[in-house]
Amino acid sequence: MIPDWYNKLEVWFASHRIVATAPVAVLLIVMARPTPMLLIVGGMLVLLGEAGRMWSSGHIDKNAELATAGPYAHTRNPLYVANLLLMIGFCVMSGILWVSVLALLAFAMIYRPVIREEAAHMDKLFGDDYKRWSTEVPLFFPRLTPAPRQRGSFSWALVIQHREHRNAAAFIPGILLFALIYYWRL
Repeated sequence: MIPDWYNKLEVWFASHRIVATAPVAVLLIVMARPTPMLLIVGGMLVLLGEAGRMWSSGHIDKNAELATAGPYAHTRNPLYVANLLLMIGFCVMSGILWVSVLALLAFAMIYRPVIREEAAHMDKLFGDDYKRWSTEVPLFFPRLTPAPRQRGSFSWALVIQHREHRNAAAFIPGILLFALIYYWRL
C-alpha cells in the first residue's frame, strides 16, 4: 500500500509539472558531459519520441472519440510513452547518470497520478468501449502487436490542431544545446 504522503506528493508533482521538472532540466544542462556517441543516441531517442508524439496526436480527437488505432492499439498512453522517450533522449545526451535517475523519478511522480486520473475520465466518458479497450491494451508499456478492433485513422489536421508541430520545433534547439555544450567543453 502506498502511503498517503506519497500520493499527496505525486498530486503536487502532477499539478506543478514545470516547477517539479525545471530543477532536473537545469541540472541536466549544467552538469552535461555529452560525447558524440551520446549526442547521436540521445538525439535519435528525442526524434523517435517526437515522432511518437506526432503519430499519437494525429490519432486522437480528445474527448470526442475513443482513439484505438495507430499507437493507441499498442498502449493507452502513447503520448506519455513518447514523452518518456524524449526525456530519456535528453538524459542520454547529458551523460550524467544520477541526474537521469532524478529525471526518471520526476517522470514517475508526475505521470502516475495523471494516468490514473485520465483512465477514470475515459471510463466515465466512453464507458463499455473504454472498459473493453482497456482489457486489450496496456495502460503504459506498449504491447508489440496491435490490439484488435481499431477505429480511426491518422490526420495531419489533428497534429496541427494539437500544435504538435510547435512542440517538434522546440526540441531541435534542445538537441542543439547539448551539441553546443559538447563543443564548448572540448
